[in-house]
Amino acid sequence: MAALRRFAGFVDWLNNAAGVCAAWLIVPVIALLFLQIPLREVVGKGNLLANDMGQLLHATVFIVGVAYTLRWNGHVRVDLFYSRLRLRTRAWITLLGAAAFMLPWLWLVGRWSVPITLQSWGQLELFPETGNPGYFHFKTLLFVYVVLVGLQALAMMARASLTLAGYPGGLSER
Repeated sequence: MAALRRFAGFVDWLNNAAGVCAAWLIVPVIALLFLQIPLREVVGKGNLLANDMGQLLHATVFIVGVAYTLRWNGHVRVDLFYSRLRLRTRAWITLLGAAAFMLPWLWLVGRWSVPITLQSWGQLELFPETGNPGYFHFKTLLFVYVVLVGLQALAMMARASLTLAGYPGGLSER
């Protein structure tokens, strides 16, 4: 059970660190996209590369933010009953929900995204509208999503298992 606790702690640390780093990407996103307005209005032409990079960074913030939000239990859900349930019942719901819904969904996304991502990297795919380099990074974010959210789902299942087995480090400590 100590291994489960260490695994869950490591995944929480990883997604927390990734989320904090991704939050700092907001600054260049704002700078890159904000510059588009004066460039269009004053110069009469926006910078397509800055726009593409702003979109890529913005997507990164959201993709990494999903796992970060899940780590802190901040995702939107209908919490009419869950918070009032006993801890063991919540642990069962978390364990079964992650196993029955999250992991199969992530498997499908991963199975679908890996070939597309590899093909895109093989071609070093360009942005379709502008021809700028780097579009393959968008598709890589699908794989990053699967890895980070999948690890967090496994960490949630580990914490639920610790709770059900009566060990410390489970759901009650989050």
